[in-house]
Amino acid sequence: MKKPLIGISCGIEDKMVSGINPRQIHHLSNTYVSAVAQSGGIPVIIPVGLNEEALRELAQRLDGFLFSGGEDVDPRRYGKTDEKHLAEFDERRDDTELTLLKYVLNETKKPVFAICRGLQVLNVAMGGTLIIDLPSAGKKNHSLTDLPRGSFSHEVTVEENTKLSAILKQERRVNSFHHQAVDEPAKGLVVTAYSANDHVIEAFEAPGDRYILAVQWHPEELTAHEAHKALFDEFVLQAAK
Repeated sequence: MKKPLIGISCGIEDKMVSGINPRQIHHLSNTYVSAVAQSGGIPVIIPVGLNEEALRELAQRLDGFLFSGGEDVDPRRYGKTDEKHLAEFDERRDDTELTLLKYVLNETKKPVFAICRGLQVLNVAMGGTLIIDLPSAGKKNHSLTDLPRGSFSHEVTVEENTKLSAILKQERRVNSFHHQAVDEPAKGLVVTAYSANDHVIEAFEAPGDRYILAVQWHPEELTAHEAHKALFDEFVLQAAK
């Protein structure tokens, strides 16, 4: 079977080089690239700032789309403002991912796998909203950055008879590095997992044959565990089809 081309979204930041030369630097953890490659896909990093024509062509030419983690989505994208709890966001990345998702979702039936911020931007692209800050909304802290990224921090409750349950089988342990989460899920998405301790939405998927699956945790950091690697295996398999 021909190896599928998997587009992976990334971030961008402005850096000063030698204190005087401003540079725009794209960034993406290699764990995403490695996870896709280990599962048989060919990773293709999608840069921030491409125009609509280029993004539309990528939607047609790539075989699957992985939306990665990163900074917050601008709350104005889903009709909210909250200056007190507003963390960093980047309009350039929001523009790129939301435009790409418009073409992927509306003009193709290609597989989508979304992780952490990726889950959030996918929900916004489809018309859903987010909780701007979980602790401020009375939820427990899910930004457990003092723990190793490859370690488990809590369990999730997974709905039966879903794509997610078929992939994870009996695994319910996840890691956690987020301070935002889904508030109102977009129409056309089915919530498939919640955090076991406070019922925060941890995953959703599209019903039926369309392969759209999103998780709030970071399985790319957990591929040493068979069930989390299986999330990439199934995604790449679907893209290969």
